Amino acid sequence: MSDDDDSEKTQEATPERRRQARENGQFPRAKDTGSVAATIALLLGLSGFGGTLVGEIRAFALRCFRDTAAVANAGFDVIGHEAAITLAGVIGPIAGIAALAAVAAGLWEAGFNPELELAMPKWERLDPIAKLGQLFSPKAAAASTLLALGRVGAVGFVAYQVIQRELPKLERLSTARLSDGALACCEVLSKLGLWCSLALVVLTGLDYGYSWVRHEKSIMMSLDEVKREHHQQEGDPRLKARQRARARERIRRGLKKQVLESDVIIANPTHIAVGLRYRPAQGAPQVLARGFDEVALYMRQIAEEANVPIVENKPLARALAQVKVGKMIPLELYAAVAEVLAFVYRLKNRGRRA
Repeated sequence: MSDDDDSEKTQEATPERRRQARENGQFPRAKDTGSVAATIALLLGLSGFGGTLVGEIRAFALRCFRDTAAVANAGFDVIGHEAAITLAGVIGPIAGIAALAAVAAGLWEAGFNPELELAMPKWERLDPIAKLGQLFSPKAAAASTLLALGRVGAVGFVAYQVIQRELPKLERLSTARLSDGALACCEVLSKLGLWCSLALVVLTGLDYGYSWVRHEKSIMMSLDEVKREHHQQEGDPRLKARQRARARERIRRGLKKQVLESDVIIANPTHIAVGLRYRPAQGAPQVLARGFDEVALYMRQIAEEANVPIVENKPLARALAQVKVGKMIPLELYAAVAEVLAFVYRLKNRGRRA
């Protein structure tokens, strides 16, 4: 991509662009997130279950050394089976904790978005020219070198500080008992691992921040791309206008049918129009149509052309406007609507129009 193209991308990525990038496996990540999380989980597991694990190893060692004759007479398969069970009991829980931590760190970065297409082979990934471009990129090489040197320098500095502080304790171990010396060595190694891991956590955070900045820059969009995406999501404005026109036409046809089936239109006089129909089998008058402002005027126009009676009654029209289309009128409006229907029926019987 040319510098000109990069200079045109001044718009932040839209949610759709971010979704597509994540589906394609593009998201900020740090190289050592999984390994650092696994290391910290391993240290925490040893801290929490170390006594139990040492007890299992000690019990296995005692079984072997207390009865040397049985060990000598036992076959390799028996000894191997016992050793495998002991090792599985010692290594399994800690390895499981480390694996779960690494998976959790990966899910934290990528989220749970299983995409089977990403696992399919893609020949363009084997393009050596693109890989060579990334390999010899000055920015990428400089960033990788600085991160690598930072890891080595930070871990080395932290390790040096820890060992320097614990060196007097280690020097006194020459006169200590074996068990005390082993315990002291384990404590020093635990401190060394913990502080080195914390240093790697800081470096991993910096690496993630750098990756986030690069990712945000890579998914930026030009104004033309934003407009194209908007048009793709919203559709062609002319097509939308035709769809709205067809929808209005369908509404008009349905409204005309409802007005023609009404016995009377009660108006207010131009802002509200409600079409009522009464069938004795239904028990109560029913609201067939309802409109406001322009729709109300359109209903009156249809009613006038079809000779459907129109009665202007503002309070009754406002009350009936609260009733949904297709519902029966409420009980408190029976008397007022009955007077209107009786008036309309009398006019019809006389051959006159209200």
